[in-house]
Amino acid sequence: MLEVVRAVARPDSIDVLGSSSLLGADPGLGDPGQPLELSMDADLLLSPCDDRVATVVHEAVGEDSLFHREFGVFADLLKPDIETTLPMGWRTRRIPLPETQGVQCLHPSDLAIVKLRLGRPKDMDLLRSMILHHLASVADLRKWYGAAALDERDLFLVSRRLAELEHSP
Repeated sequence: MLEVVRAVARPDSIDVLGSSSLLGADPGLGDPGQPLELSMDADLLLSPCDDRVATVVHEAVGEDSLFHREFGVFADLLKPDIETTLPMGWRTRRIPLPETQGVQCLHPSDLAIVKLRLGRPKDMDLLRSMILHHLASVADLRKWYGAAALDERDLFLVSRRLAELEHSP
């Protein structure tokens, strides 16, 4: 998929965000029986990327594209304003995706903060999986969220979700 994205968009950089970014920390997480085995999409942030490029990439490898129907995976292109939802300094902590050139992945700590803020059932499941696979611990999550710039509402919600993680099997 990344080869197709590179060919049609010719971006200077590709950032993998969302759960697929964990493949940068542990490529084995996409193997059979692992948490990302059933992940069908990759959230990508391309730079530069205007509306024309976004349309071409979506037609090539987006949801319901021929590529998606053929290979069962697709790219979900993110708009640059997604960066406002990411923890400060996230770019400095990116991890190179193994066996690729110019592709960076969101660091597990930054992904964890995003997932803690969202708190959907699938986000909490992913956080439990990150803990199970030693990509994070509840202590790590507490440290990371303590260093994140969160408003009062998010601090309350994240604190509650951390307590839930501490008491879950």
